[in-house]
Amino acid sequence: MSTAANKKTGNTLFQQANEAYFDDEFEQAESLYTQAIAADSTVGDYYLKRAQVRGKLGKTETAAKDALQASVLAADKSDQLRQYFKALYLHGKWATELKQYDAAAASLRRAALINPSHEEVKTLLDQVEPLTTPAPEPEPEVAAENEPVAPKRPNVRHEWYQTDENVILEVFIKRVQKDAATVEFEDKGVSLSIKMATGAENNYEFEPLAHDIIPGESAFEVLSTKIEIRLKKAKAGLKWDHLEATDEQASKLNQLGTSRKGVSWDAIAAAAEKETKLSASDQSVNELFQSIYKDADADTQRAMMKSYIESNGTSLSTDWKSVSKGPVETLPPTDTYAKSYSR
Repeated sequence: MSTAANKKTGNTLFQQANEAYFDDEFEQAESLYTQAIAADSTVGDYYLKRAQVRGKLGKTETAAKDALQASVLAADKSDQLRQYFKALYLHGKWATELKQYDAAAASLRRAALINPSHEEVKTLLDQVEPLTTPAPEPEPEVAAENEPVAPKRPNVRHEWYQTDENVILEVFIKRVQKDAATVEFEDKGVSLSIKMATGAENNYEFEPLAHDIIPGESAFEVLSTKIEIRLKKAKAGLKWDHLEATDEQASKLNQLGTSRKGVSWDAIAAAAEKETKLSASDQSVNELFQSIYKDADADTQRAMMKSYIESNGTSLSTDWKSVSKGPVETLPPTDTYAKSYSR
């Protein structure tokens, strides 16, 4: 069977599964979603819908796995932001129920970055963060009198992720006083210094970084469970493959460019926050649409119009390259489905 035929079969089975779900035939819906995935395993929405029906059936473990796979498939697709957020949220929710707190926190952090105002995500994240695997407390350096402590590689858990504009480095150290941490930024590096309660000082360096940053536009924040360091990219849109430069990467640096455009989570988060504020003041979706539309270029305007109209007002994309490839599907809210009716 050709790839085109696979996709057509998968879509037909998917629509049948949606009908079964709508009629509360959850076991039949699960079977049909599974057949759709067997026909075409590249569609994240198939996994997301099967995750939801498995959640209805009490199959939390397999539901969580499906939600995670859905998030992986939607992560780099700017026209699938709604599915990506929903998949992250559901995986975080079910992983929490399964006591998989580290995995839950990882998904919920990304969901919170997309929509910082989502109350359920914030509540779950506040619940999960204290239950994650504790990072070992940094051991104080012993140094000779008047001899500075040499910077060392981090011996605490740290993670990083990126947006088009920033690289966000999270160093997981709990209960650090806000005035006990200092961060110094350079074009090619960042150093973190933490003054311990004993009076000793621990220093950590991330240098050289994979690419240049803008020190004057970088910042950090001390939170209850971590220190978040936001590094402003010198070249916006450039995808970092590593946080720090490696010998292997050094030979590739000249080949890297900005042609691969990722999802601009900074812009999305700002838009989500703006949308929340508009809703709170009873302003219409049209006002939000118009406020973004009026300052956009021609391709962005076309993408917004096409995605909004074809999705029946459930999706708004600014990526014409993705939207121009075909019809934009209707994306109903969580636990609901769009159902077509003949006239």
